[in-house]
Formats: sequence, structure tokens, C-alpha cells
Amino acid sequence: MDWHDIYQQRLTTPAEAVKVVKPGDTVVCSIFPPLTLPPALAARKDELRDVTIRLLAPATDPGWLRLPDEDAFKVEFELYIGDFGRFVTDEKRGTYLPNLFSLGMKAYDQQRPDVKVPDVVMVTVSPPNRAGYCHFGMNHWMQRSYARRCPIVIAEVNDTLPQVHGDVYIHVSEIDRFVEFHAPPFSREDFERAVQNVADPARREAWKDLADELPDIRVLAVVAGVMAAVSPDDARRVLGLADPPPEAPAIAGHLATLVHDGDTIQIGTGEPSRGMARLGAFTGRKHLGIHTELGWPGLARMWRDGIVDGSRKEIHNGKSVAAAWTGCDPNDQDLIDGNPHFELYDPEYVLHPRTLTRFDRFVGINNAITVDLLGQINSESVFGGRIINGTGGQPEMHLAGAFSPHGRAITLLPSTAMGGGISRIVAQMDAGSFVTIPRFYADYVITEYGIARLWGKNHRQRAEELISIAHPDHRDGLRAEARALWWP
Repeated sequence: MDWHDIYQQRLTTPAEAVKVVKPGDTVVCSIFPPLTLPPALAARKDELRDVTIRLLAPATDPGWLRLPDEDAFKVEFELYIGDFGRFVTDEKRGTYLPNLFSLGMKAYDQQRPDVKVPDVVMVTVSPPNRAGYCHFGMNHWMQRSYARRCPIVIAEVNDTLPQVHGDVYIHVSEIDRFVEFHAPPFSREDFERAVQNVADPARREAWKDLADELPDIRVLAVVAGVMAAVSPDDARRVLGLADPPPEAPAIAGHLATLVHDGDTIQIGTGEPSRGMARLGAFTGRKHLGIHTELGWPGLARMWRDGIVDGSRKEIHNGKSVAAAWTGCDPNDQDLIDGNPHFELYDPEYVLHPRTLTRFDRFVGINNAITVDLLGQINSESVFGGRIINGTGGQPEMHLAGAFSPHGRAITLLPSTAMGGGISRIVAQMDAGSFVTIPRFYADYVITEYGIARLWGKNHRQRAEELISIAHPDHRDGLRAEARALWWP
């Protein structure tokens, strides 16, 4: 059958498309999901039971995050919770799936009988090209990975998706239901009407300030209906426009000494890492390569300015590679749109150790919440076991730097939290804390006070290194605790 006929036969409405979901199903709704399908599914709350919704860093709530019970929808976060959905795990109304990007599909591919493949995945795709293939846009992530494995694929066709390159295509015949979405024009007047629904005057003004900063007001169209629920600061962070924390410039200065011409780099999401390019950590470098989980503000401008060319990469030579360009700011996205230098691939390939260990000079740059004096790195929890994020791609990317023959694994964090009252360099982790990176993989740790070099150091030496980059107000206390733990 001609692909045009397949497409027309499977084209339907959002309400009809989500009727494929049955009680007891698991539905995958990845980061930056379709705009029409989740609300249509949430509207079925009175007729569905025990449906698990698998989310990755949601930024809006179609309805299932705030339901009073889990009878209709059970929420499951995968890999990363994010700021917006954190209240769900705080209130113990959702759970967390500790997958890795590199291994998340393994049990499905092995057909393990005790692991259920999700029943339905909802994805966003471009209109088909002349050969009948759609792509997943800049927020590629795990959409194709799940679409290849889930029994039912529902796609929202969005004709505004920027053109991306790489291994990002799916054929019309592989999709079971299509829903077309035509984004209406979004003007300053549309924004003004939407922001009037924000009751808090301070938040309303903050939204207006953000709109004034944007080169194109249309990027706010996707949050126009949820401005009362989404913080402008959260939107600013997603768009890469947030001001870096005050410690970040000093951290960027230290980081600059550890990145060399010809390195292939990765930068994780969050603070302070996302501000490193804007703060000049790579200024003056040449022939850098990019192989990363996701983007960061300034990524594409590093290519434009000649810092990045990928010419010394062992694989994907001359290209910048990611699983998604999420995290890049609007100016970067303009440079990436249609640019064949920038390529996307499925995360189980991008982050797999077999891929990453082919780089000779790989530098993984990620954040931490706390680091203890042995070098254990926690990037997921606070106050013991309160999970606030998830692993994301940090374990694989950190290990890539550790195993790369001439690479480095770098962890960034401000020295304190809570206005300086709490040290983020700690003697021991609180009970229940999650260890994202074990101590035997710890390499470089950077705060605004310097660089701790942990590779090849014993426990006492590591303690001394880390105390030297802690905030001066906390060093005496840390030193006393260290002596009680590791000295006679």
C-alpha cells in the first residue's frame, strides 16, 4: 500500500487516537510530549483504571499529576524527574524507574518474561517526507527507541518541528495512529491574553519580563495555557536564559584549565554546568568535539565561533552528536535547524559504553548535589533519601571520561547551599542518600574555590583535597570529622 494511503487511513482525532489505551496499560509520554494527546488521555480518567503513565521530566500537567488517588493513572518517572513534577514524588504519589539510557531497552530486547514492554507510546513527529518518513525533531530523546518496541505508536504530526539530521526517522507504516497539530500563530497579543490568567501579580510581571527577553515570542506558545502553574524561572531555565549562580564564573575559570584543544566534551543539564559555555570556559579552545546526551546554552555558537569542529573525533568525525538538542537556547536552535553538522541518534547508542569508549580524549562534565570526603558523588537526592532528579545520562558520561585513555571525568558544584549555611562537600552522606557515582570513579571535583584531584589518591588524601575546595566557613568542621573517621 502507498504510504499516503496508510497515513490517511490512520489519521484521526486525539480523542479517538487515545481509545487504544486499555485498563492496565503502560503509556510512555516522553519529555516535551505531544500537545493534544496527553489531555485527551487524561480526560478518560473516569473510564480507565490502573494505567501507568511513564514520564521523563514533565513540564506541564494534563491532569494526572494532581489526581487525588492512583485508581485511574499511576505516575512513574524515568531517568529524571525535573522541577515541575517533583511534588509528586515528595507526596509519595509517584515512583521512579532507575533505568540508564544505555540499558533501558535491554530487558525488552531480551524479551525477559518478568519485564513488560510498555503498551503505548505517544510521540511527536514531523510531516512525512517524500519517501514517507517522519523525524522526531530536536527533542528526539527516547521517542524512536520506544516507537520501535511498543505495540502501539500514536503520533502527533507537528508541521513546525525544525529539521534535524542523523538517525532520527520512522516510516509512516510503523505508526498506528496519526493526529495532526497545526500550531496557531502566537503573537504578543496572544501572550498578553494568556498571562492575564496568572493571578499572582509578581509572577505575571516575571512572565512579561521573560517575554521581553525572547527573540521570538512564539517559543512561549507551548506554555501559554499553563502559565499559572509553571514558574517563569523554570521556563527560563528550560530556554537557557536563566542567570548562572554567583559561584559559576569562578567554576568556569577552573574548568577552563582542564579542557584542551581536540577534546570531545559532554555537558550535563542543571547548574552550574549549563552556564559554562556562556561564561567562557571554552573560549580560545580549538577543534573541540561534541558527543553529549543533550545540549546547553551556547552549544551551537561554539560551532559558529570555530571552537567546535569535531575534526579530531574518533567517530562521527566532523559532526556534533546528541540524543536531543533539548537545553540549547533559541539562538542555538536557529543555528541547528537544518544544519547537517548536528546529528541526533537514539540514546541507547549515544550513551552506550561501546560507543563512548571509542573516544581517546573524552571529557564528561556534570553536576553534583553533594560530594563526600571519599569522593562519592550524589546528584539525585537531598536530606537523605528525598529524590529530586534522577541519574539522567550522568553515570555513562562520567564513566566515559574515566575510561577514556586521555580523558577526564569532571564534577561541578557550588561549595554551599541554603545561603552558605550548608556545605555541599560533606564528611559522609546522610543516611538514605543516593550515590550516583561511586568513589572509585571520582576524578576531578570543582567548586568556586578550586579543583580537587582525586584520581590515585587514598581516603586521607581525598579528604584533604576536597576540604581544600570546601567553603572556608566549613573547612574546620570537615577537617575534624575527617580526622575522627580516618586518622587514629
